[in-house]
Amino acid sequence: MKIIKVFVIIFIITPMFVFSQTYNQHQLDSLYNLYMGLRSGSHFQQGQVATSAAIKQGGHIKCGLGLSNQIRLNLNLFSPKQQEELRKILARPILDASIVTPSGKFKIHYDTSGVDKPGYSVNDLAIALDSTYNFQVTFLGYPEPPTDNNEGGDNLYDIYVLNLGLLYGETVFSQEITSGSNKYTTYILMDNDFSGYFTEGIDGARVTVAHEYHHAIQVGNYIFRADDLYFYELTSVAFEDIVYPSINDYFQYLPSYFNNTRVSFAATQGYDFAIWNLYLNATFGPGIIKRQWELMPTIKSIYAINTSLIENNSTFPNSLKEFSIWTFFTNHRSISGKYFIDAVNFPIARPVSTISLNSTADTVNLTTKALSNNFLRFANASDTVDVIISNTDVQSGADSLSKNFLAQYILFQTSETGAGKLNENYYSKLIVSNPGIWQLTEFVNGQLVVSTTPPATTTDDFAYPNPFNYKNGPLIYLPVSSGNPTSATLNIYSTGLNLMYSYSKNVVNINGKNFVMWNGRQTNNNKLPTGVYIYVTKVGDDILKGKLVIFNE
Repeated sequence: MKIIKVFVIIFIITPMFVFSQTYNQHQLDSLYNLYMGLRSGSHFQQGQVATSAAIKQGGHIKCGLGLSNQIRLNLNLFSPKQQEELRKILARPILDASIVTPSGKFKIHYDTSGVDKPGYSVNDLAIALDSTYNFQVTFLGYPEPPTDNNEGGDNLYDIYVLNLGLLYGETVFSQEITSGSNKYTTYILMDNDFSGYFTEGIDGARVTVAHEYHHAIQVGNYIFRADDLYFYELTSVAFEDIVYPSINDYFQYLPSYFNNTRVSFAATQGYDFAIWNLYLNATFGPGIIKRQWELMPTIKSIYAINTSLIENNSTFPNSLKEFSIWTFFTNHRSISGKYFIDAVNFPIARPVSTISLNSTADTVNLTTKALSNNFLRFANASDTVDVIISNTDVQSGADSLSKNFLAQYILFQTSETGAGKLNENYYSKLIVSNPGIWQLTEFVNGQLVVSTTPPATTTDDFAYPNPFNYKNGPLIYLPVSSGNPTSATLNIYSTGLNLMYSYSKNVVNINGKNFVMWNGRQTNNNKLPTGVYIYVTKVGDDILKGKLVIFNE
């Protein structure tokens, strides 16, 4: 019996360009043993033996992309015997039979006997491949992966079925399309039976096809960027459910996120965070995910997500807050017909802290990461108050994953100045130094609180980020007067009072504060020189103004 499964992207080209570092012999041996252990099915990671029970439970994610890149980049550092074994396992397979799928798009290579013989119908696999192509390319409009210039014997897309040990499948990079493009021709390896896995047999093959084929689309047509590896995985895992909604193999990864929702977006494994794309797909339609990939060649994934949300008349703060609500209403709290379709099968999000409600004021001090949801629970014999504090700092979420943000949340049982009202018994206050990057969501006894008096965190108006640097982009949030305006005029002046930009812009409300968003460019779309600028926002007779520093490096 084979053991667990994971999705990986493997490279066969050298030299590689990520994870470059100096390795000692012990580290090289560890890399070798881990990769060979995964492919042979002997262990999940160093010192962790694979058992049948653990495999069937699932969720043991081992990302071969990082591992295989480290090995290939440093292949000449391994011992001669290790190099010999690695080259064998990384070579394009030679199998004794093949069929072409009915569409004429794919060639499936397989053995008719031996350890690599398929344990499911190759004809069923052919149907799954064509169905995936029809959905992702014909229906959704993704470009198909580029051809491999006859490397597999012809220009059909090659699928190789063989015993992959602990892996579901691999998308193997063959050749860079043009030097420096970071786009690659690929082929796919598929496990031959998925026996003993979380999802077995042909259903395991179906979700693997959906997953790996989207990897081929990603790296063949858009870009491969190692820093955004999580984004490749969360997209491909989401496509398993989008293409095959009845299989639900992704359930095995959910406990990892629901036990640690405070993790920053880009610090997730991707597998466990696929529900973010399932939320986007359900809320905005599949076009928003495609748009993010169209943006990926020029900007990081976080900025691609942010831009796509703005283009869909939303913002990262508002969407992260809504997503947090979706992740609250799961399992026994799920509501039929609302939020995630499969929410009843999801875990319950684990709070960062659980506090007994036994005083007039209970305080929690939090250290958070950018782009994270932080769950708190306050409870006594009669009431439960659940709180989600969302850090929505896009810039830090893309560029400063190690940065810590401090927040203080106070739950009162009497009315207090500056506190928002939850109901007749509870009031709250969120105290932070930069309120524009925070969202607060609260529930009393499982009911979402819709507050008419947002908690006041500060009386200061501010631009964010300030200073602004174009290389970190893409947007600046500039304050607008209070009330409920739908639009405001934004004027940007040099210190010599020359008008650099003027436009009427939509107003967004973030944590009780009004803002307009600006990309830092002049009316003619040129970037501004490094310097100090004056911003003025005007709604009727109400004007707010301040200074903004811009760096154009």
